[in-house]
Amino acid sequence: MNRIPAFLKWLTSSLLAIAVLTGVFVMRGDGQAIPLADQVIAVPEPAQEVAESAQEVHNLMFALIDSDQKIVSVTVIRQSVVEEKLSIVNIDPATLIVPPGQGFVPISDAGLQGSFDGVDKAISGALGIPIDGSIYLQRLAYAGLVDSIGGITVVSENLYRVSERGEVPRYVRAGTSLLEGSDAAGYAMLQSKFETTDEFMTRGNQVLRAVFENLQGDQERVDEIFSALGSIARSNVPTASIARLIIELRAANLWPSAHISRLPVN
Repeated sequence: MNRIPAFLKWLTSSLLAIAVLTGVFVMRGDGQAIPLADQVIAVPEPAQEVAESAQEVHNLMFALIDSDQKIVSVTVIRQSVVEEKLSIVNIDPATLIVPPGQGFVPISDAGLQGSFDGVDKAISGALGIPIDGSIYLQRLAYAGLVDSIGGITVVSENLYRVSERGEVPRYVRAGTSLLEGSDAAGYAMLQSKFETTDEFMTRGNQVLRAVFENLQGDQERVDEIFSALGSIARSNVPTASIARLIIELRAANLWPSAHISRLPVN
């Protein structure tokens, strides 16, 4: 008479006990798993999302990151609530700063060690401009913002390539063009060797203004758009704060009269 070793009996009973206690499955005679009845399966309660409350942000740093993790564009948006004015400060990414744990590095290289933490504070300290919060956008994130408003219209002074190395060449020609997200992001992020830094910054300002002016909906809707970008858009303030700033600037119609400057001045 065949006998089942005691070890196998113990192993079989243990596996069945685990299956029942975890509420995952039971085994049929043919070895196939069948689900337990609904009343047996423990269903965890959905996690409650904790919404981040908006905080006051009047000086926002808006940085664009290329595929090599280099900062290629830095703009500080400064809102003066008292005077109802808007200033746009373009910062040269070649400017030297001292981020936490690093020596002197150009702003462009400040994130190459894997973190952008403290870059905004280092820029603020080096250039003497207040920064309440910052957001760092990868190219895909910026393209997503542009696509969320149905594209933007730019007026280009020259022919510019808007695709990166290794991509199928795409260009924006001189004159007025309607750009979808990918081309608009490339237009704002890829500097031509034939243009000055100021000319490149001017192109970036066109795209930034078009995005901020045309993000439609209330604060909740704009917050959803930024939140949906996920890890390719990292901010050190709640996206609700960024959304509120955008809504305030749009409501006050401050973009047409914005004062545009560059730091450092050279």
